[in-house]
Amino acid sequence: MKKRKKAIVLSPSEKNALLHELLEHHYVNHGSVPEFSAKKGICESSLYQWIRKFEAENPQMAEQMKKQGKEVTPEDYKKLLQEIAELKKNLAHEKLRADFYEEMVAFGKEVYGIDLKKAGTK
Repeated sequence: MKKRKKAIVLSPSEKNALLHELLEHHYVNHGSVPEFSAKKGICESSLYQWIRKFEAENPQMAEQMKKQGKEVTPEDYKKLLQEIAELKKNLAHEKLRADFYEEMVAFGKEVYGIDLKKAGTK
């Protein structure tokens, strides 16, 4: 029969420090949760809940922490630079579309006397 671990009451600062240590152990060092549980005397299910909650609230940070334990290759860096360049290009294109639309609305109102912003609201 498994021995139950006692409930531990932690202050928010102690819990944050323990959570940080758990996440570093789990993500960066690729350690197991049962190992951490045995070391700290905290129930495994609580640790798994902490990890799930952290991943739900901070998906990008969790992904970054997973990546931190691995070597970041130049390919990853190049891929990110390409993605940033593509996103900037798409943003510039969408800004041009928005400016063009505004000019068309102003032109329609000026030349034809039609307010295109209100045209579909009848």
